[in-house]
Amino acid sequence: MPNTASPQQSGIGAVRVYPDKTPVYYQGDAATRIFRVNSGVIMTFRLLEDSRRQITGFCTEGEFFGLSPDGEHMDGAVTVTSAGVQSVSISALETDADLRAQLLDHSWRKVEDAQNLMMTLTKSSSEARVAAFLVMLAERRKRRGAKQDENAIEVRLPMSRLDIADYLGLSRETVSRRLNDLQGLGLIALPDTHTANITEIDGLRRKAGTVVTG
Repeated sequence: MPNTASPQQSGIGAVRVYPDKTPVYYQGDAATRIFRVNSGVIMTFRLLEDSRRQITGFCTEGEFFGLSPDGEHMDGAVTVTSAGVQSVSISALETDADLRAQLLDHSWRKVEDAQNLMMTLTKSSSEARVAAFLVMLAERRKRRGAKQDENAIEVRLPMSRLDIADYLGLSRETVSRRLNDLQGLGLIALPDTHTANITEIDGLRRKAGTVVTG
């Protein structure tokens, strides 16, 4: 594991601050620890046999990553931004009931996220995929308890357009065009490269092909 991170504090496990674009672990490494994001954004990805990259997720504050069923990391993990990461020994699960409960809740949410990703990737419309991505980020923000106005939801996009493209199975140019299209429709505003303000969440959900509630 890279040693570029610096200790910040102690808790269940070591909390370290990793600079942006720093590997946390590599695909194929032994999975002896799990990780929790205390701040910043982590990207997980898988390198395919043809050298292509498939991004498998973006992890934000409070989320766990690095869980593996067979003792080996199937994905790699790298910081998108500077990130505080808590490293927890798998053996700690045997004695920490609260940690087990957190992981169980996280696992259910990861199953839900995986199902949503599969639904997103089966959408033939690139516009629907990008809209679904923004809706997912908005729902995650709500899940963390962030206060938000349904007509003015700020979504941070610290990842690059290429990262979003590799996650959604699109090209970088297509992602940029679809974001601009959604802005032209009045569903979002793009004040800068790394921010999307959702101004019409129900309309964005319709574009994504998801159920509008409320």
